[in-house]
Amino acid sequence: MKEQICFLIFSLVLLVSFRAEAQQRVKSIHQEQSEFYSSQKGLTEAGFDSLGGRQPQPDLVSVRSNSPCVLTKRVLGWHPYWNGTTYTNYQWNLLSDLVYFDYSVSPTTGNNTNTSFAWTTASVVTVAKNNNTNVHICVTLFGGHSSFWASSSAQNTLISNLVNLLNARGGNGINIDFEGMGSSDNAPFVAFMTNLNNALNAANPNYQLSVCLYAVDWGNSFNITALNPLVDFYTIMGYDYYYAGSTTAGPTAPLYNFETNYNYTLGRTISYYMKQGAPASKLLMGLPYYGREWEVNGTSVPATTTGNFNASRTLLAVNNNTTNYNTTTKFWEGNCYSPYYKYSSGTSTRQCWIDDVYSLGRKYDMVNQRGLGGIGIWALGYDDGLSGYWNLIRDKFSDCAPIVCSDSLFDMGGPTRNYYNDERYQFTLSAPTGSVVRLQFKSFGTEFGYDSLWLYNGANSNAPLIGSYTGTNTPGTVTSSGTALTLRFKSDGATVSFGYKALKSCVPVVVSQIKKQDTNDDLSVYPNPVTAGSFLTVIGKESYDRITIRDTKGLLVMDKVFVPEEQIQLPTLPSGLYLVCLIRADGAVRKPIKLLVH
Repeated sequence: MKEQICFLIFSLVLLVSFRAEAQQRVKSIHQEQSEFYSSQKGLTEAGFDSLGGRQPQPDLVSVRSNSPCVLTKRVLGWHPYWNGTTYTNYQWNLLSDLVYFDYSVSPTTGNNTNTSFAWTTASVVTVAKNNNTNVHICVTLFGGHSSFWASSSAQNTLISNLVNLLNARGGNGINIDFEGMGSSDNAPFVAFMTNLNNALNAANPNYQLSVCLYAVDWGNSFNITALNPLVDFYTIMGYDYYYAGSTTAGPTAPLYNFETNYNYTLGRTISYYMKQGAPASKLLMGLPYYGREWEVNGTSVPATTTGNFNASRTLLAVNNNTTNYNTTTKFWEGNCYSPYYKYSSGTSTRQCWIDDVYSLGRKYDMVNQRGLGGIGIWALGYDDGLSGYWNLIRDKFSDCAPIVCSDSLFDMGGPTRNYYNDERYQFTLSAPTGSVVRLQFKSFGTEFGYDSLWLYNGANSNAPLIGSYTGTNTPGTVTSSGTALTLRFKSDGATVSFGYKALKSCVPVVVSQIKKQDTNDDLSVYPNPVTAGSFLTVIGKESYDRITIRDTKGLLVMDKVFVPEEQIQLPTLPSGLYLVCLIRADGAVRKPIKLLVH
C-alpha cells in the first residue's frame, strides 16, 4: 500500500557517479518516469488514479479560482499524463502555465511515439484554459539526436505536428526537452529551434517557445546567445544533482553546497546560465516535488549508497507515511539547507532526501533574490491535496505575500560554504508601514577589491548609497530610513571567500519615546530612533534655511542647508539624545525635536 501511495518508481542503477562522469549520460527524472509509465498503455485518467492508489477528489476548481491573490512571477508546472485527476486539486490562480507531458519524438520520423499522449482530449487542458492558465506541450527527445538532425523530414514533420496540435486546442506554447545532448548538438539544435520558432510565429505570433536546460550542462549543449532571440523563457531542470545512481546520498536540489568536493548547487547553476547570457527574467527555476531514497552503508552524512534501493518518492509519500517519515526519523543538514529522513528497514539503513515547505521556501527566496522570472514544478499533482505547497507559492510569488520581518540572510554559499564566482544579483528587503529595516551582519568577508556588497537606502540601487563593502570591511548594523533596504552583490571569476551572514528585523518607528511637547507642526523626523551613520528624513516648512543637530551639551554635530523631505546621512555619532533644529534666514529657531540615536 505504501508503494501505491508513494508513486514508487524503481530506477536504473547507474555505475558511475554523477560528479565524476563529466559528459557521460545520466537519466533525468523526466526520462526515468516517462519510460516507466510509457509501459502502462491504454490507461484512462481513472486507470492512472488506480495505479497511483488515488481516490479522485471533488473538483474544487471554482472554489480555488476565487482567491484574490495575483501572481507576480511565472509559476509553471509540468502535468504528466499519468497523474490522472490530480488537477482537481490545482489552485489555478497560483498557476500561470501548465505544461502537458509528453510528446515523445521519434528521431527518424518526428512523430509521437507515446500512446498515452492525450493532448487533443485531455480534460486538464480544458480545465486549465477555463481558468486562464496557459497550456503548453512538452516535447521530449532522450536519444537519437544525430538521426534527428540528419533528417529534415523528421524535423519538418515534428514542427508541423506541433503547430497543428496547438491550433487544435488553442494552446499557448511548446516546451522543448531534448536531453543527453553535447557540444556536437549545439549548432543543429539552434538550427532546429530557429525553424520551429519561425513556424510558430507564422501560425500565431502569440505562441511561446521555451527550452528545458540541464542542472549542469556538462557538454556545452546550449548556445544561449543564439537561443535568446528564439525563446520566450528557459526552464532549468534544477534537480537530479543527486540522482538514482549516485554513489552518495544527498539532496535532489541543493540550495547550498552539501559536499566540499562536489559543489554544484542551484545558485551555481543560475550564475552559469546568466554568465552564458540568459536574462534572469527568462529563467524559471524548476524545483522538485519529489525526493530520492537510497540504501546507505551507515548512519552519517554524507553516506555512501549501496545501490540496492533507488527510488523516487513524492511529497505525498512523505506526508502520508508516519512509519518511516516522522519527527524522530527527520533530520536537518545545515550545510545545504535540506531535510532528510533516516530509518532502518530490516538489516539496512535508508536515507530519503526530500524538501519540506520550509526548505522549498528558502529555494523560492533565492529565485526572488536572483531576480528570476519564476519557478517550474516537477511535477504537478505530486503534492495532491497538500495545501501547504500552494500556500507557499502564494506567500512567495503573489501580491498576497506577507513581509517577513525576522529572517536570516546568506550569500549564495549559505551558512557554511563560500560564495561562487561570477555572481551578480540585487534584491530588496522590506518592512511594513511604520517600521524600518534593520540588518545586522554577523560575519563578512570577500576578496578585497574584487568581490563587493553595496547597500542602498531604498527600494532599488537608485536610492542613496549607504556604503560599499569589500574584504573584511563589515557593514555592521545598518538601518534604513524608510521601509526598504536594497542589497547588491558581485563576485569576479577568481578567488572567493566566506561571504556574508546577516539577520534581518523590522524595527517600529518609536514615536512614544518622544514627548508630545517636544514635537511641533513645523518639523518632524523619520525614523526616530535612528542608527548612527544611517539616513534621516526631515520634514519641515520651506521657509526654513538650515538644519542643525546638537548633542545635549550644545555641541554642534551637523549644520547644513535644509531641503524639505531630503534624506540626510547622519555622521557617526555616539548613542544618545540629540536635538534637531530648523533655522530661518533671519535667525529665528523653531523649538527642537529630540532625536534618539542608537
